[in-house]
Amino acid sequence: MKKIIRVSILALCVVAVATSCNRRPLEEMLEKILLKVTVNLDGVSNVTCDIYNPDVQIPNTNTDMLRVMVYDRDSHNLITQSFISDKTYDADGHQVISGTLNISYGNYDFLVYNFDTPSTLIKDETNEDNILAYTSDLSSAAAARYIGSASYSGTVSYQPDHLMVSRDKDYRISPHDELTVVETTAYTVIDTYYIQIPVIGLQYAASASVVITNLSPSNHIGPNERTTSPATAVPVDLIKSTDPKLAGDNKDVICGVFNTFGKLDDNAVAIFTIVDSAGNVHQKEVSLSSIYKTEDAIEHHWLLIDDAWVIDDPTPVRPQNGGFQPMVDDWEEVEGEIIL
Repeated sequence: MKKIIRVSILALCVVAVATSCNRRPLEEMLEKILLKVTVNLDGVSNVTCDIYNPDVQIPNTNTDMLRVMVYDRDSHNLITQSFISDKTYDADGHQVISGTLNISYGNYDFLVYNFDTPSTLIKDETNEDNILAYTSDLSSAAAARYIGSASYSGTVSYQPDHLMVSRDKDYRISPHDELTVVETTAYTVIDTYYIQIPVIGLQYAASASVVITNLSPSNHIGPNERTTSPATAVPVDLIKSTDPKLAGDNKDVICGVFNTFGKLDDNAVAIFTIVDSAGNVHQKEVSLSSIYKTEDAIEHHWLLIDDAWVIDDPTPVRPQNGGFQPMVDDWEEVEGEIIL
């Protein structure tokens, strides 16, 4: 009898084990997401729209890599970071950069920006409120080449490259057992302006440049706040061109575009420099206060200066009277002896 009971219990255990093996196994939560970032540059003046002069080269906005920063939603301190670089294009021609990111479920602040910018630098990235985009200052020798004899004594910085940034605050990643797709959009934090000035005697110009003063030096890209102190200036190499829309016979201009973190106010100066074909340096300072208030500047970021700059022919003129320039008629014959 005892043997029969012992066998029955063993049989029940076998049945129980077999039944438990047929139950649905406990699934592990994935700690991975797929992040897809669309780079949207629609409506950026002098880059994707409002092109005033097709002769001027458009600033580069192509990107091949994005840096993904994940911050704690409360302390705003950095938790983890990654890089994504799988590039495609959507139906509207926008760049789409994607890649996977290892992260557990929870609530986070996401900050994404393009990582392949030669001029735009990033520092203080361990905190979302402090992370700063900026550019280096020119050396004193390089700055002097643009400033020349002008009275400006502030810093001169390199122009920033377009920095495309996406921000998603308090984003919820729910527990998931399949790959979750997170989609977001990045926009530029950089402004691009077009500037031109008419020049009479442009044929005598060998090179031209301008320095724009009173610009923001950087941007806290976490909260998207431009810094204001100390103000900086950026140099712009200009090209020769024509503007058929100008009134009068002279259509010649020097012109170019420049990138900036933003203008601080309208109290700015443009310091133009032309080196003529004889190597002479010509400079002209133009206040931008009234130009920034024009509709062209507000709506399209076009800084169009009306007053023409006159550059004279640098070819030396042979004096007709005065100065030391002996003529044959001025010579007299003198007879004498030379002792050797």
